[in-house]
Amino acid sequence: MTVNIEKFPVYYTKLPHYKDVACNLTYATPDAACFDICAALEQPVTLHPGERIKCPTGIKIAPENPFWCRINGRSGLAANHGIIPVGGIIDTDYRGEIMVALHNHSNEDITIESGERVAQMVIAPYIFAEYEEVSELEDTVRGEGGFGSTGTK
Repeated sequence: MTVNIEKFPVYYTKLPHYKDVACNLTYATPDAACFDICAALEQPVTLHPGERIKCPTGIKIAPENPFWCRINGRSGLAANHGIIPVGGIIDTDYRGEIMVALHNHSNEDITIESGERVAQMVIAPYIFAEYEEVSELEDTVRGEGGFGSTGTK
């Protein structure tokens, strides 16, 4: 099955410390859901075990309503080095520099180089919820079953 997806502009600004490397703001393959973003560091930064940093990207982005961006980890950086981003939602109205909170989950020092791919971002539409209080919620098969209740580990 083929679904036609429309392309639309997402406006961005490069800050003076932006690193103009080929992989920055690009989709690695034609069917990739996320595009890569790179570190824009003045010098390499070494993350010690358990340490985290706010890694600058040198990019400001303006997704138009109703779109938002989410910062995702790169599987290779996580699997090979234990570096993962923590959190990461870019709201429609945020206009500051995109910073990636990187955390070192490994037991060794890891150095992040300027221009290195540190995360990937996906752009998606959102729905603005209007909350309505009710006296009780509709029953489901799962009910109130929480952590591990569906049999997955």
